[in-house]
Formats: sequence, structure tokens, C-alpha cells
Amino acid sequence: MGLRPYQLKLKADIYKAWSDGYKNILTVMPTGGGKTRLFCDIAVEQSQLGLPTAIEVHRKELVQQICLTLAELNIPHNIIAPRKTILGIVSAERKVHGRQFYDYKASITVVSVDTLNARITKHMAWAKSIKFWIVDEAAHLLKVNKWGKSIDYFPNAKGLGVTATPQRLDKRGLGSHADGVFDKMVIGPSTKWLIEEGFLSNYKVAIPESDYRDHLKGASEGHDFTRKAMAEASSKSQIVGDVVENYIKSALRKQTIVFADSIIAGEKMEAEFLKNGIAAKLLTGTTNDNERLTGLIDFKELRTQVLINIDLFDEGLDVPGIECVIMARPTMSLSKFLQMIGRGLRPAKGKPFALIIDHVGNIMVQQHGLPDSPRKWTLDRIMKRRDTVNLIRVCKNPICNAPYDRLLHICPYCGLEDTPPGNSEGSGRDPLKQVDGDLVLLDPDTLRELLENTQLEDPASVGQRVSIAAGGAAGLSAMKKQRERIEVQKQLSEIVAKLAGVQKHRHGMTDRMIHKHFYMHRGMTITQALSETKAEMLKTIEGLENEI
Repeated sequence: MGLRPYQLKLKADIYKAWSDGYKNILTVMPTGGGKTRLFCDIAVEQSQLGLPTAIEVHRKELVQQICLTLAELNIPHNIIAPRKTILGIVSAERKVHGRQFYDYKASITVVSVDTLNARITKHMAWAKSIKFWIVDEAAHLLKVNKWGKSIDYFPNAKGLGVTATPQRLDKRGLGSHADGVFDKMVIGPSTKWLIEEGFLSNYKVAIPESDYRDHLKGASEGHDFTRKAMAEASSKSQIVGDVVENYIKSALRKQTIVFADSIIAGEKMEAEFLKNGIAAKLLTGTTNDNERLTGLIDFKELRTQVLINIDLFDEGLDVPGIECVIMARPTMSLSKFLQMIGRGLRPAKGKPFALIIDHVGNIMVQQHGLPDSPRKWTLDRIMKRRDTVNLIRVCKNPICNAPYDRLLHICPYCGLEDTPPGNSEGSGRDPLKQVDGDLVLLDPDTLRELLENTQLEDPASVGQRVSIAAGGAAGLSAMKKQRERIEVQKQLSEIVAKLAGVQKHRHGMTDRMIHKHFYMHRGMTITQALSETKAEMLKTIEGLENEI
């Protein structure tokens, strides 16, 4: 099967970035968009051009998945991984395809990062021959960690990183100018677009009442919840009973994956499901290879309805047929949150939508938002610039209790109107005034006042002022920079207008919703954005281009 049109476009964008002189490219595409199929296709082309290729991953499940994808393409491949993993892959390839595709002389090698780092002396000559490397789940890759160490073994190669979520919880940047190695980011279609075009499943979210967060201690800045904190919350809360009860109530007979926070909690959930006559299986990082493979096969062939895991399937692994995702594991990481939800967004025959049941309040974490909320990705380090508002409101109808976009004031599921308390009339014009977390509409007079503030100083005036203070050369330079800033401001204004047109005519958004959308996702009003520095306006333009 060939690549889809959007994959072909993304592939062309990657090749263009290389032709423009960028050495290492980071490619972003949502979970379920077909990243593995895309980079395997590129790997085959590179090897056919005579460029020995290494595909790096960090889990044996991903080594197996990539090898099986290459086998589907009838591509021989070498493997650098533990012997047991290689034997398991050979067995799987023979079972599925009637032959093995493992060939230690092949020009494409699928690599376990840990194995390479441990055995580099043995593989040094091979590493120096590599001309092209690919790293899956590339948000891990920093200059100073084991990933960075591993690609340093390929001094003669260009690179491609692939990820669904290039944002790290520790706020480090993946760019070569920051903490990573990537010179250019190429972004594919958004989750919202893939859902609208039928390439991903639509979804519904349920947030049952839960006491889990009442017992959960906060995560520290830049770090996720500790194992100890999550285990304590599980033991003191009713999470195990809640998960099983709500599965029976809302998802019975749906193929379901549960993300649990600890082995102890997972074991209790497995026992409770089995006690209620529901075929369930717990898989963890300590589960042996044969049992894990059997568990996956049983789930795929519908002998098991519920697959419980502990941080095993949140990254990369394609487990088809999932109709429901149950989050019983909290996270402050946007990447982990989207990866968990993404397991259920792959479409399937007879699947009208994916059901997401959030028992731990993940979807209400500030800035997580809904699965298809627009995201602004960057290769820079993430700096907190302004306070932002929560992007989600929860329906106050106790029967519905569904989360939805804060842009809306009427629940799209049950129709209940949720008008924030208070009235801005007579309270003065404050464009950033918030009532119950909701941004008040910018009235026409305020907008006119703010627009006047975006009128940038005339370049000649700037040049004259700087010349007096610092000399003629400095004045000419300042005048040139001001002209450039004005030109970028014009570009930003045009793209804002273009996006507003798309939001209004394609998505039915009102002027109020457009202004709110801009503020909530960028922490500033449109007029503030038009008053930023040239560099900041260029960043905003890049983010807006990804939304159109």
C-alpha cells in the first residue's frame, strides 16, 4: 500500500528541507497518522540510493514493530538488539510472512539504542559507514543523553527524527541551537484535520467523579508525578472500583486499553475485571516476552477485552482495534497525555468514535486541552511568558458531565448553556478581564484603542533618533530593522485575517470566539501579538500557518 496524500506531502517537505541545506530534520505528525510507514518508506529510498541507514528506537516492542513494517514492504533488514529480541522477530516474520527478512548484511539496520551504546566497540566500523539515521519517538533526543550519544557514532550521516509530540516536560528545546540536534522542524497535518478527513477516529470524553486527585500530591516544576505519589493516591482512592464500574456502565464489550499508575493497582484492576466476568490482561515492563506477545495477540483477536498496562503502550506501539482508552494514570506531560489518548484514535470498521474515560483529571490539566486542540510546536526551549487560561470547561449537567472547548458556552452533547457569572457592562474596558476563567469579549472601542497601539514607529524617525545617539551607521541599521519589523507585522496581520476567515467560514466561529481562541492558545491578544518584536512575530506566524 502506498503513502497517503498527506504523507507524500510531508515526505516532500522533508526532502526539501534537506535540499535547503538542513542536516537533521524533526518531523511532527499526530499519533495514528502513519509515522512508522512514512519513515520506513524514506529509509528504503535512502538505502536504494546507496546510503546505509540506521533506524533507532528504545523499546524492543518498537524494534519488532518496525521490522514487521519493513517485512510488509518485502525489505530485508539487519537488527542490533538483544539476541532474544532478534529471535522473537524472526519467529514473528516467519509466522506472518512465511519467511524471515532478517539479514545481517542488509543496508537498513533497526537498532536498539541501549544495545548499540553497550556494544559500540563491536559495531564501530558499521556505525561509521552509516549515511542516514532515523530516530523514532525523537522527543527523547538531546545532545547529552543516551540518544545523543548514540547518534554521535554516525559522524558521516544526516538525520531524521520522528515524533507526535515534540514538547518535553522539562521544557528543553529539541533544536540544535538549544538542547537537541535538529536544525529544522517539518510539521504534518493536525489531529483535528486527520479526524475531519476520516484518517483518525472521532472521540467522546467522559470524566466520572473520582477522589483520586484528592489524594495526589502535586508534581514539581518540570517533572511528572512520582511513582510513590501515584501509588499512594491509588491505595487511598477508589480508583480500582471506579475503573471497572465505569467500564461496565459505559464501555462494556468495547476493546479497551487501561493506563494504570502502578503494578499493584494494575493487578487489582485485572482481578476486579476477571471477578466481573470480563476478560482482562495486565502487561508491564517486567512481563516476559512470550507472555507479552501472547497478550497482544489475544487482544487483537478479541479473546481479551481489556488490556491493562503500566507505561508500556503510551509510546509508539501500534495496538489496533482499541475502542476505549481509560486513563487511570495521571500525568503533567502533554506528550504522554496525547500519546495515551492517541492509542484509541485509529479508525476501524464499525467504530463510530473512540471513548476516552479520564478518572484522574488529565484532560483538565492546564494546557492539555482536548485531543484535537491546536498545538504550537517549537524547537526552542519553552519559556513561560504569560499566564494562560484553562482551555476546557466541563458540562454542569450531572448526567452529561462532558468536557468541551471553553470557546463554547453551550454543551455540544446535551445543550446546557454555561454562561459565566458576572457582567462586564459598566466595569470598564479591560481586554484581558476574566470571569470564571472566561475571556470577556473585546468591545469595538477597546479594539480601536488597542489597534492604535500596534502602529509601529516610522523607520525614518527611528533612524534619525538612533543616529543622534549612536552615529549614522547605527541609524541606518536601525531604520532597516524597523522596515523589516513593519513588513513582518503586515505578514502577521494578513495571516491572522486568513485564519479568522477559515475559522469563521469552515468552523462557524464568531468574532468573539476567534479572539478568545487566539488569546487562550497564545496568552496574548491579537493586538499584543502585532506589537511584539520581529522575532516573536515570526514565531507567531509559524504557529498560525500550522493551523490553516
